[in-house]
Amino acid sequence: MASKFFPALPRAGRQLTCHVPRPQFRPFSAGPQRFSDSLAVHRNKPNNNPSIPFKFSEQNNQLIEEILARYPPQYKKAAVMPLLDLGQRQHGFTSISVMNEVARILEMPPMRVYEVATFYTMYNREPDY
Repeated sequence: MASKFFPALPRAGRQLTCHVPRPQFRPFSAGPQRFSDSLAVHRNKPNNNPSIPFKFSEQNNQLIEEILARYPPQYKKAAVMPLLDLGQRQHGFTSISVMNEVARILEMPPMRVYEVATFYTMYNREPDY
């Protein structure tokens, strides 16, 4: 109730409570928040370490040649995402061996392949089992 000395007090109080700042983003999923430092750290495990050999199958080597034919020779590094996907489909997940093989085929530093594989969530860095 407003008094004659402070007629706008209740209205001003109501305005202050209505303007509570809200976060300006909405999450894409209801899953737990995953921080980037937990995604980018690789720890050698028995099923995911550089000493496990990985080579693409003969059928996938033909697909790799078709994929690389889509890109000019100076831009073949742009094929890193399709090759990582192909390696994940063959191996079951994107292991460190798959990433090293993709880096060897594309003649690029392995760190650049690691950056792509850890940035995009479509690459499974751990096996499902």
